[in-house]
Amino acid sequence: MSASSPLLNANTSTNPAKTTAAPSPLAKTLLNIIGITRAAFGVGCLLAPTFALQIVGISSPLSAEASIITRMFGVREIIVGEALLLADRSAKAKRGTAAQEAGHEEVKRAIWLNVVTDALDVVALGFALAQGVLDTATIGKMTVTALLYVGMGLETAWLYK
Repeated sequence: MSASSPLLNANTSTNPAKTTAAPSPLAKTLLNIIGITRAAFGVGCLLAPTFALQIVGISSPLSAEASIITRMFGVREIIVGEALLLADRSAKAKRGTAAQEAGHEEVKRAIWLNVVTDALDVVALGFALAQGVLDTATIGKMTVTALLYVGMGLETAWLYK
């Protein structure tokens, strides 16, 4: 191989920098819907666990233990929702090609964090159904909601290229 071989030459003119396209308006809208509603539900679980669970169809009185678990769940929802919103805000603030790419990757990681969280919620609901912990109508509503969020997350991930 000669010294001018493309394999040895790291000239940037032959290796253009990767550019990150702006996400589509639909991707941005879905990202905001997921982040805001997840964080808002988390705040509800943290501040008013009985009321928050009534929204998803659980109307039985909460024991002290169930109230604590619901609040812990609320903290998780706030953190996961805010991770998505803050990653997007951070990506907007970055300047320069490498920084923009890093910000873009941060948003994609946050999107996948949300998808995995919701998918694992579906698995947990499957266990609850198998154990007979909740009635099937409540589990059905919660499963449909979790699957809706999985779908929105997958669509956002697909659009956020």
